[in-house]
Amino acid sequence: METKSGPPVFDGYISEAEYAAQRGVSIRTCQRDRAMRKAPPHVLIGKAIYYRVEAVRDWLLRRETDFDQHHSSRSRGRAR
Repeated sequence: METKSGPPVFDGYISEAEYAAQRGVSIRTCQRDRAMRKAPPHVLIGKAIYYRVEAVRDWLLRRETDFDQHHSSRSRGRAR
């Protein structure tokens, strides 16, 4: 009996090691970020962590800041 196989189940996901490598940080840093809830959404399968590429991109976009906005919000409330 011949079966059709669809796309691989993990298409669009990267491992924790790949995510860390692309960020240029250690796996331990990624673990710490997750513990502090400063990481993108992830999936735990067994003991392995995976990140959906689109979720990581969305997470990065939400953290983008404009220099002028960031700078002006820091200077508010300061006595001159």
